[in-house]
Amino acid sequence: MLMKRYRFIFKGLVQGVGFRPFIYSFAKKYELTGFVKNTGEGVLAEFQGDITSEQITHYIITNLPKNAILEKIEFYEIELVVDEKEFCIVESQKNRISTVLPYDLGMCENCKREFYDKSHRHYHNVFISCTDCGPRYTIIEALPYDRENTSMKQFKFCSDCEREYFTPDNRRFNAQSTTCPVCGPRLFLFSFAEKKHIHGEAIELLDFVSQKILEGYIVAIKGIGGFHLVCDPYNETVVKRLFESKRREGKPLALVAQDIEVVKKYCYVNKMEEDIFSSQRCPIILFEKKTEHFSHVNSNLHTLGIMRAYTPILDYILSKTGRDFLIATSANLSGIPMIIDESDAIQKLEGICDYVLYHNRKIVRRCDDSVGFVVKGKFVLTRPGRGFAPLRLKLSLSQFVEKNILALGGHEKATVALKKEDEVIISQYLGDLDTKEYIDFYKSALSDLIFLYNLEYDYIACDFHKNYFTTSIAEDIAIKDNKRIVYVQHHIAHVFSCMLENNLERCIGFAFDGTGLGLDGNIWGSEGFIIDKSDVKRVFHLKYYPLVGGEKSIKEPVRLAYYFAYEIDKSFAEEYFANSNFLSKIVKAARLLNYPLCSSFGRIFDVVGVLLRCGEKNSFEAQIPMVLESIADKTEDGFYDFVMNFEHEIEIDIVYILQQIINDIKRKTDRSLISAKFHNTVAKIVVEVAKRLRENYNKDVVALSGGVFQNKLLLEKTVSMLEKEHFKVYFNSFFPINDGGISAGQIYYTIQLLKNC
Repeated sequence: MLMKRYRFIFKGLVQGVGFRPFIYSFAKKYELTGFVKNTGEGVLAEFQGDITSEQITHYIITNLPKNAILEKIEFYEIELVVDEKEFCIVESQKNRISTVLPYDLGMCENCKREFYDKSHRHYHNVFISCTDCGPRYTIIEALPYDRENTSMKQFKFCSDCEREYFTPDNRRFNAQSTTCPVCGPRLFLFSFAEKKHIHGEAIELLDFVSQKILEGYIVAIKGIGGFHLVCDPYNETVVKRLFESKRREGKPLALVAQDIEVVKKYCYVNKMEEDIFSSQRCPIILFEKKTEHFSHVNSNLHTLGIMRAYTPILDYILSKTGRDFLIATSANLSGIPMIIDESDAIQKLEGICDYVLYHNRKIVRRCDDSVGFVVKGKFVLTRPGRGFAPLRLKLSLSQFVEKNILALGGHEKATVALKKEDEVIISQYLGDLDTKEYIDFYKSALSDLIFLYNLEYDYIACDFHKNYFTTSIAEDIAIKDNKRIVYVQHHIAHVFSCMLENNLERCIGFAFDGTGLGLDGNIWGSEGFIIDKSDVKRVFHLKYYPLVGGEKSIKEPVRLAYYFAYEIDKSFAEEYFANSNFLSKIVKAARLLNYPLCSSFGRIFDVVGVLLRCGEKNSFEAQIPMVLESIADKTEDGFYDFVMNFEHEIEIDIVYILQQIINDIKRKTDRSLISAKFHNTVAKIVVEVAKRLRENYNKDVVALSGGVFQNKLLLEKTVSMLEKEHFKVYFNSFFPINDGGISAGQIYYTIQLLKNC
């Protein structure tokens, strides 16, 4: 026997995913001695026995636990330990850690089977979990990820749970969220009508709640990352009440289902969508509808947002009610983050819901449901949250710089990013920073991330807009801590976020969105760039137009739509718009007032939507463009003519396109065809501009980013048309394609400045 001893260091997502028990089982299988433990670098193991390093590496790579992500293995041979008798899991190193934070995972199939198995110890254990599933990110108070560093520490093991936790061949071996009805968290139910708690065992409370949902009541239910408002989507009266009480005014509500077969009854589902839905990440996926069911839930849009029931509580209630779907939307008031504390729920949700079902396991970290859609074989993340946050990207050698960076993101859909050593980490979705509550949440999350990763940074990056809260806090920190500050223009950051995740240094970049302050002081939003490392040249935009109504035009785009219509065809505008007397005053004001100049494509989607009777006001962001996308005839391949002006940057005058749209309206062309032609036109503009830039700059790589490309129809058409012209096309999928990705772009722009200046 040839005895050797090796020390292995495993880096990646290796904490909170059953990696140490997996290593333990491997060592026992091959009769090895040694130990395994969590460390500041990931997981450290020492193996001693008749085995080679190649055999160890091969076994671990080919048999990796399903939720683990192994990014790097370091190993070397060390001296033998005399008289070592066994392999064991030892106590983790107690220090602040720079490693991967495990994300929350939905209930696995094994736990689901045990939950419904009357003969099993965990039958109807509403907090059932194991090394493959359960809360992680939302219960971690500090690293390493050990029970004493989580909000589970208050629940002391009963003898059975202790046995499971310390038995190496048990699925709950070292599973930090292990618990049972004897020793674990408790469920509580509060009734607003009775002004008191309703007592009962967990399943009794769930049975009661299930019946009340069927009777038309709304229940706030505490989940992993916060409270949901749950009700019956088949009851149009209660759905209307929920819309009104949350003041959502038509914003689609999320649905929850037990399995993908239910989804297939109402939606088109491809293989990737099925795999993501059935995974333990359990995001809300925007599926294409194939029936007219639940139009009152999604305001007649063409998609339904559906997630898998990721907790035993939601799964049981679905089973008990017999419904295919339940509504499960974030429990929050307008302008206030999702509620995570039961006392806040009872105080703030009266009048919105009828009951509050909660448990006494503390949610350490607020984390909304993740949201995304599948296009061109990629899952495009639009809201990073439960199951995905924190996002973490390993930098390539070409992207690496020694300096650490903190990036504070934008104003809407805010996220915080940090670059530490060879990693970029992005926080969960932190909301729009328009209220004190969201600002407080943002500041708390910023401090939290810096603490967990023990970040000492050299540079702080922020938006170019000096009136953003994130910019002001960056400037305050820079002065207080004597840090260097880097201002990154909004749309440049969009493109750089796409470049970061796709490891690009040079490209033609397009950033289309609503509004963002441009380097020339105007409002940008239809930007094309030539990018060569840190050298950025603006080469395309729509011809500037006055943003009539100023900021009001974002909520009330009818103002801008009437202005364009009036300028193009006065008689049409006066006849077509119901409130033309009031709107005509806006046109007169536009000629007197100095409205900001704007090049936004997002505002043009608003205008076209208003012209096609998709609405006159945006009750929530992009409401009218979402309807515009929904009505488009996907079989139509026509487009409107446009003219490129090459005087300075490439410019396109949107008025010529709107003139053709108005002519189609006057001809009574079906609005589904007009919408489709408009989408096709925007895609063709990208292609034609890219072709001209390829000729001038010898670049064939295109990066697409910005909130306008959340429009799945537009993104799919644009990518397909570019690929047909032999461009290499990239778009955000790992980082949010909307403003949630701004912080990542700020990081990468700063990296390129440091590397090339």
